[in-house]
Amino acid sequence: MKKILLTFSIALSGLFATAQQDYQFTHYMFDNLSFNPGYAGITKSICGTMLFRQQWAGFDGSPTTGLINIHAPVKFLRGGLGLTYVNDQLGFEKNNLARLSYSYHLGLGPGDLGIGVSAGIIQKSINATWITPDGTPAADDMSIATSGGSDLVPDINLGVFYQTNQLYMGISATHLGQFDMDNLNLQNVHHFWITAGYKYQINQEWVLRPSVLAKTDVASTQIDLNVNVLFRDMVWAGVSYRLSDAIAPMLGYQTKIGDGLLRIGYAYDVTTSKLKGYSNGSHDIMLNYCFNLEKPPVLQKSKNPRFL
Repeated sequence: MKKILLTFSIALSGLFATAQQDYQFTHYMFDNLSFNPGYAGITKSICGTMLFRQQWAGFDGSPTTGLINIHAPVKFLRGGLGLTYVNDQLGFEKNNLARLSYSYHLGLGPGDLGIGVSAGIIQKSINATWITPDGTPAADDMSIATSGGSDLVPDINLGVFYQTNQLYMGISATHLGQFDMDNLNLQNVHHFWITAGYKYQINQEWVLRPSVLAKTDVASTQIDLNVNVLFRDMVWAGVSYRLSDAIAPMLGYQTKIGDGLLRIGYAYDVTTSKLKGYSNGSHDIMLNYCFNLEKPPVLQKSKNPRFL
């Protein structure tokens, strides 16, 4: 069949089908769980995170992604459990991902090592309007997914994550098995992720926090670099750079609520690729809350009659 002419949203989905299938967030440093199951419970706190991203604002059918992460340590399992849900919409393509993660923890030097596995499902649906130059029905080409088509496949992931009070690093692999979505003529390809970050105490008021995230499906690679500073354990500001794609200034605020810590952040991606003349940039919002169930031990005082 002659070349298929696609709408802009269909062109975007074509990117999804051929290579980089996974979502992205500028606040990746708050989202280790979704791509590395070794992170589950490693912070020794119960944490919930919500992320929302509107990419390339101003385009019809531009990518929109929402994520929810929940994880906690579980002593009798000698590790932690986590749950991730992602909803990702890209033009006429919709993706839903759900994963349950388990991480086995062991002490290593000054920190903890988490060895994790996660399993779940990926559901993808396509509701497309296909147009051909000569009017030939797109349904006649078996390589093209029919409008309203959908499929669901297993999702398996592995990862290791190491964390100390100042340093973290992790490596993981997602979509193991590369399961085929036969109904859509698509395949979920392997992705490999590497991340690292460091906290440097400049003085009593300022903390410098550089970090990096690299992900690849071998065909293409994406690298995010970030540096931000935290002031008085309350406000942070910084900037991310995504190679050949965007520069993203960010602001954030954190405060104690009850026995936990609430964080909220916003980043605005300024597009630097060839889309910069058409896109209004991307919006990235983060909300995170962590708390501990265990209370600190209460110090009890008693008097000795010998030392009144």
